[in-house]
Order: sequence, then C-alpha cells, then structure tokens
Amino acid sequence: MALPSSGPISLNNVNVELGLSGTTSINMNQASVRTLFGVPSGAIRMSDGYGKSNEFAFAISSNQVNANLRSLATSAGWDQSTKLIATINGGVYVYSNSTGTPGLTINGSFPNGVTLVNNGYILGMGGNGSTGCSVGFTSASPGDSGGTALSVSSATTINNASGVIAGGGGGGGGGGALNEGGVGKSGPYIQYGWAAGGGGGGQTGLSNTAGGGPGGGTFGQRSRDPQAGSGGDVNGAGGGGIGGAAPNAGYYAGQGGSGGSWGSSGARGQDGRAYFYNGPPGNGGSGGSAVTGNGNITWTNTGTRYGGIS
Repeated sequence: MALPSSGPISLNNVNVELGLSGTTSINMNQASVRTLFGVPSGAIRMSDGYGKSNEFAFAISSNQVNANLRSLATSAGWDQSTKLIATINGGVYVYSNSTGTPGLTINGSFPNGVTLVNNGYILGMGGNGSTGCSVGFTSASPGDSGGTALSVSSATTINNASGVIAGGGGGGGGGGALNEGGVGKSGPYIQYGWAAGGGGGGQTGLSNTAGGGPGGGTFGQRSRDPQAGSGGDVNGAGGGGIGGAAPNAGYYAGQGGSGGSWGSSGARGQDGRAYFYNGPPGNGGSGGSAVTGNGNITWTNTGTRYGGIS
C-alpha cells in the first residue's frame, strides 16, 4: 500500500510502508526515507511523501517477444531496488520466436522481491515439422522439440490464476516412404517408390511454426504427389501432409504426423504400405516446458499450465 495522498502522514505510517515495525526509531534524513520520498538531498517535508509507495508496480500491456522481466521493469522506471510487482494484462502475449529462448525470463537481482501476476499468455516457441521420407533406403527425421515458456532463476512469487503458461508444441515427424522392389545379386533394389508427407508444425505463440516439406524422389507412376505438412500457430497445431501413392493396388507412402498442442509432443509419422521396404517415418518432437526453475518460484495460484514443470 502507499502513503496517504493528502492530510497528515506520521512516522508510524512511514515505518509501515518501509516494512518496519511502527515503533522503530526513524528520522527524516535517513536514506530509506529519502529514497521512499524521492528526495535524495536537501530539505525534506512530510508532504513529499504523499502517495509514495515502497513498491514499484507496472503493467505489461502490449505483446512482447523474448522478454526479460527485469529489463521491462527498468524501462518502465523501476529503480532496480524497490519491491517489484509486474502484471501481464489480459489478452497480452509474452512469447518466443525461437525454441532456444524462453518466452519470458526472470533473472538477475530483485533486492526487495518480485511478484508476477499473469492474466495473459506466456508461451514458448513451437517446433517445426520434419521433412517426409524420400524414396530410397533412408528414414525421416524427427520433428523439432518445442521451446520453454517461462525460465526463472531469481526468487519470484507468481499468481497465474487467470493466465496461461505453455511450452511450445513439438513438431510432427515426417511420414515413411513406400519402396517396392526385391533383392538381387547386388542386394536390395527399388523398382517403384513414392515419397512421404511432411510433419505438421507445433502449436506456438505469435511466431508461427513451419510444416515439414514432402520427401523427394519417385520411381514409377503415381496417383498423387506427397504434400508438405501445415504450419502451427497460436490457435492450434498443423496437420501432417499426405504421402505419394501408386496408381493401383493401394500402395502409398505415409502421412506426416500432426504437430503437438501447447506443451505436448508431436505425432510420429505414419508408415507407408509397401511390398518390400518402408523408409521409416520420423518421431514427433517433444513438447516444450511450461516452466524451468520452479524451485525459485512461490506459487500463489498455479492456474493453467501446459508442458513440463521443472
């Protein structure tokens, strides 16, 4: 709470605002009082303390990418010493555009403590889908893993009653190729082959993920070409692209796996249906963590969180 904005102010009021006992010895010239009143030197009056508070409160009212709470607070006028109370407003996104960078980082020095009230969204970057398996004796790569939403390495109190904290969704794995052939004197050979579909991108923040491209190569006629997976965005994950197919006999390459929703792994790509050899599909990427550094956090409300807490 703040000192009165009008009328009398007592030294008892000042002690309480400074977090001291009301009967603690105090004088107007001591550093803590001058800091609270905003009068570093010279004459100081009780009226200089009108409305002053021993905490700095500010709101994050616009979308932020790769944010650092200490930097945001300093830019808003925080003196880097007073107790800090930061509020992310409803409908505001604090997000990442890289799976290697958290959406919000809380680190550094907060001498008198820091409290974060999240009424918006703190989101990690989702993983991209992987490319579908190409024709040949190869395998599809796994989808990319999602990134962390919130990283905390300083003692912090968090109220997430009305907010969402979510790691990015993992990217879907590429589908498996269809390779039809046999074994000759020189070993296995491919007579017909169709490439697989790409994996879908994971659900993310305001920086969209990409779907994986289709695999390459075709041996023989086909009734359809493989397709890329679709990208993910803040509203949902992308789907996997369909695989190439033979014109008859129901042979087809695998579809890419769907991307994962916030904090969840992407799906493994589907196997192709083959007479001789399937190029293996890729696994889905793992979902990103909602929180790392949980041991530094005191939760007053955990609210909605998607992804690991560590």
